[in-house]
Amino acid sequence: MEQRRGKNSISSKRYNRGLVLRLIASGEGTSRIELSRTTKLAKMTVTNIVSEFLDSGLIEESEEELTEACGRNPRKLQLSDRAPKAAGLLIFRDRIEAVLCTLDLKILDSRHIYFQELTREKLLEDAFQVLDQILEKEQNILGIGAAVIGPVDTREGILLNPPRFYGIENVRLLEALKTRYPYPVYLDHDNNSAALAEKLYGAGRDCQDFLFLGISNGIGSGVISRGEVYHSSRGLSPEIGHVSIDCAGPLCSCGSRGCLELYANTHVVLEKLRSATGLTCGFEEFFHLKDQEKAEEILCQMVRDISAALVSAMNLFNPELIVLGHDCMDWSETYVRQLEQLINEQKMAQGQERIPVRKAYFGKNAQLVGAAANVADQAFRGNLLF
Repeated sequence: MEQRRGKNSISSKRYNRGLVLRLIASGEGTSRIELSRTTKLAKMTVTNIVSEFLDSGLIEESEEELTEACGRNPRKLQLSDRAPKAAGLLIFRDRIEAVLCTLDLKILDSRHIYFQELTREKLLEDAFQVLDQILEKEQNILGIGAAVIGPVDTREGILLNPPRFYGIENVRLLEALKTRYPYPVYLDHDNNSAALAEKLYGAGRDCQDFLFLGISNGIGSGVISRGEVYHSSRGLSPEIGHVSIDCAGPLCSCGSRGCLELYANTHVVLEKLRSATGLTCGFEEFFHLKDQEKAEEILCQMVRDISAALVSAMNLFNPELIVLGHDCMDWSETYVRQLEQLINEQKMAQGQERIPVRKAYFGKNAQLVGAAANVADQAFRGNLLF
């Protein structure tokens, strides 16, 4: 479960510093008084940590402001421009991207390469190229985070056998990045990374259990359980796109039948829409067409298909929130609310509170900033800097 209380012992110094840094970075602790109240640490302990951060340039204190009602406000603590930055690498089915972020996940720079043909060697070459472009302009780097499509072995950092990914398998990405760069490197599933970003700063920051659903030319998921990113003991993540919604359906590239991806990924739905209407609109435009019954029926069916898989996942994980990412950002609110209605009608635990569905705070960049979030999270756990 997410921890917000400090530990008053010598062995916990790193933990306490990571916790205080996270609260300052997230805006949950902008004064010494707030930090002491939230962490339950002694005021002197908080004062010493804050002084250490100020001296090292990790944080800064804003100028005092005057208000007519209250006089002087407390001086506000915030991340400093001199604080180290996090680099991120995203491997998606159609492209590779690198990003440079502050510890509160503000994007400072990014680079990308769209794939044409791809081999294992070209994948690593492209990864190094975009990261090199990011890193040549910034020397104060805390670490590199990688967010990659699944399935991925997060323990060993191996990109396993993603469907429809040029036949590339078993890429030891973590090892390759650690060999090339003199920084700590952390790797996770792209949707787990997005879920982490949303947990730290986004739609899920006040939730202990939520499911992130990313839909593009594939469908993936990330799960936050008891405040932590969920992995199996073998380092694997949930793959909601390969939950079958029709056991007699068409054969999927994963070997199963009737997988959700075959019915509701963006590419499949867009082809259905264009074929049925004769229009060449983009995906987002179809959500705002007037008097197009054929398009509406296809979009409603997409929502029903997604709800079928989501309800199964909800009955397994019992989340308190669903966060929609990537191409779901193109959905009109009508279909977001429709999905929310369906899953709440069908979920097993009907006596519990209604499960809301929200779009990702980081929008279509959730997976990208999620890569950098893998580094920020390690700092907030006290595993870096301290």
